[in-house]
Amino acid sequence: MPAKLFRYLTLILITLVSIASAPAGQAAKPERITLEDLLAVEGPGAPVLSPDGTQFAMLRSDQIVLMPSDGGWPVTLTTNAGGKSGVAWSPDGRMLAYASQGGIWVVDVRGGQPKRLTNAPPGAGDPRGASDRQPQWSPRSNWILFETGRRGNNDLMVVSSDGLASNYLTSTEADEGSAAWAPDGTRISYTERAPNYFSGKLNVLTFDAITGRAKGEPLELFASPTDRGGGWVIGRAAWTPDAKSLAVVLQTTGWDKVYLIPAGGGVPKQITTGEWEDDSPVFSRDGKWMAVVSNQVTRETRDIWIIATDLSSSRLLRDNVKNMGFETNPQWSPDASKIYFTSSSPTESPNLMVAQVTGGTSPAKYLTRTLPLNFGRAGFRQPERVSYKSKDEVEITAMLYKPVDFKPGGRYPTVLWIHGGPEGQDGFSWDPWALYLSQEGYAVLEPNYRGGTGYGEKFRNLNVGDSGGGEMDDVAAGAQYLISQDIADPARIAIGGGSHGGTMVGYAVTKYPEMFKCAIELFGVVDRATYNERTNRNSAIRWMMKMGGTPGQKPEVYRKANALADVAKIKTPLLIMHGEQDPQVPPYESAQFVAALKAQRKAHWYFTYPGEGHGFAQRVHRLDAWKKQLSFLRKYLQPGYGQGITTTDDFVWEK
Repeated sequence: MPAKLFRYLTLILITLVSIASAPAGQAAKPERITLEDLLAVEGPGAPVLSPDGTQFAMLRSDQIVLMPSDGGWPVTLTTNAGGKSGVAWSPDGRMLAYASQGGIWVVDVRGGQPKRLTNAPPGAGDPRGASDRQPQWSPRSNWILFETGRRGNNDLMVVSSDGLASNYLTSTEADEGSAAWAPDGTRISYTERAPNYFSGKLNVLTFDAITGRAKGEPLELFASPTDRGGGWVIGRAAWTPDAKSLAVVLQTTGWDKVYLIPAGGGVPKQITTGEWEDDSPVFSRDGKWMAVVSNQVTRETRDIWIIATDLSSSRLLRDNVKNMGFETNPQWSPDASKIYFTSSSPTESPNLMVAQVTGGTSPAKYLTRTLPLNFGRAGFRQPERVSYKSKDEVEITAMLYKPVDFKPGGRYPTVLWIHGGPEGQDGFSWDPWALYLSQEGYAVLEPNYRGGTGYGEKFRNLNVGDSGGGEMDDVAAGAQYLISQDIADPARIAIGGGSHGGTMVGYAVTKYPEMFKCAIELFGVVDRATYNERTNRNSAIRWMMKMGGTPGQKPEVYRKANALADVAKIKTPLLIMHGEQDPQVPPYESAQFVAALKAQRKAHWYFTYPGEGHGFAQRVHRLDAWKKQLSFLRKYLQPGYGQGITTTDDFVWEK
């Protein structure tokens, strides 16, 4: 026997003996996940089903890929530079339109070089809205409708499929968006929004398919009462296949519900009822059924429901109660026998799935599997939904991730991670950062504090005129709850978050200066008045509504929300990060916070990222930010021997 083969067989034998000699019943040691592993998980990006139902177009690594609708290996269609969004099929199935580099492009699904149809000049205001975006083909494939911010506000335009002609369809100083073609291509629905009707009007304009222009004045179908917190607006309507009505989500009852409005005008007819949120209505091609995304089962999940348009029946697409998660983006097969959708859960990354509509609830089939196998061997725990009372007895729910090696009574280092918005919600969806922290020995609590979505209009507006008040008490009560449950070590609690989550961190370290051992503040607001002066128009209006007026009208409200004025109270070391081109929360917010911390000689570290907007999109920056945050938490919550934690000059970043 050759020596090389003998050594190979010997190695196999030693391995088998070591496995066999392991103590009976001994569990396999969980496999460790790295930060690079987190970055490697990439779900199906905005999958869109072709008109004939045979394939999907989706985004992956800034390119468009095509995949058979019954599953299979994705094939890359584009290779040109630039991020892409808003992929849309032409009705004849031959072309795709998409937005990239500020303009609208088309590409033949059989391959070839993409063609640029529009080249928007740099617009005013928020760069996210200054470009051309959200393309939609007309039913005859000869025009492409899109949104643009070329004139400083949001308008609707069309461009011919050959790029030779383009026209504005709207010309007001209001913002027009959330547009949708009528099935016959003669009308377009859209939402118009202005300061005096900030929650929007649902309008329909008549379109001349020959000239590519609007005909006459638009018809107003519904004007929504303005949401007093400014956080709700009429979304995209769904036309019935016969073009006689539009399904739209309204909050008339205090909860998001689906209504039908006649296309020629009339009283909205309520389709869904109950004290939960329903949205994203989509009609089957025959018009007999509607798919709706709802949190009816539990407020922290999203499930797809199938509703007969004659209101004779409604049911879950599949029984998702035992495996709670998020189902979104429902798309009907052409024959209405199946629904394709995106699904995720706390321990499963987003995947494209398909389920049969007929025959009752049935198992869904995976069309993609995006979670690497090593995640399944990491020993991650399913998070728990917990609830507790805030300072004023308001019931607050939260997601609790226990450490992988959790044992009752262990008193663990704990991180409260706060969602943004504040119109956001944490639930049973994919959250890799929380999972990673649980692997590193932390308990993680994600409070759904007042001002968030998923719990109705009343809860969402409990923070109006009270920014930095009850919402911060909700978060602090979460820390106290974990201490009372012998989960959190009261001497090792941290807080972190981005956007309004970062704003909440500013509140935490000034209003509860003794509670948190360290804090991670990501692109948050520290002075609402300076924020309103520098952010985009709609964000400024929205926040003045939340505050109850301008700083001159409500000085006491703005003062309570001003963490910058209370820097002297801070005892908590801070890690601050911000994108240098952030259009939502201007970098000036972090810059002035850091200047005040420096003047008061408060412990802090400050990092900015070039080319980043509101959040960190570039892979290298995401990895760097995660490494710094992890090192910061270890320093203060899990210090090693000989590592001082009272000064700033001994901080060593993990490489």
